[in-house]
Amino acid sequence: MNKEFLKTFFSAGALFGIIMGLFFGMINGIFAGICLGVISGFSFGLVISAFVQIQSRKFKKIGAEVTHGKKIVLDGGANHFKGAEGVGGWLYLTSEEVIFKSHAFNIQSHETVIPLDKIAEIKIGSTLGFIPNRLQLVLKNGVIERFVVFNRNTWVEQLNSAISSL
Repeated sequence: MNKEFLKTFFSAGALFGIIMGLFFGMINGIFAGICLGVISGFSFGLVISAFVQIQSRKFKKIGAEVTHGKKIVLDGGANHFKGAEGVGGWLYLTSEEVIFKSHAFNIQSHETVIPLDKIAEIKIGSTLGFIPNRLQLVLKNGVIERFVVFNRNTWVEQLNSAISSL
């Protein structure tokens, strides 16, 4: 198991396990709630981590195709918000643009290309008020592209560096 697998396993599994433990605890009592929460968290963490690993391998393979051969500065799993749906996929940063490519398991499958010279501002935020993973790209035309990413601070640093190099 690699570091990213374990990180995903514990972050996704722990949060899900706590939520399910509270839920089952209210229905079945504290002991059953703790047991079922641990089992639920472990199972969910394992499934999500395996899914992330499979998607990671797939999107690493097609990176050159998606970026049309441009050098990839940074890439990683991400959700791109289209209305209320957080569309899962992969985010690529090249020296010229940000590209989001959704995976096939979405209602709104799409690819979005954002030239770096169209970005006016980069904003950050947190999911549920404490998970530091939100990234917003405010475009010069007023459109806001919202993403959830791993390693948000690295994305901000690399985006700022790429934009200042234009």
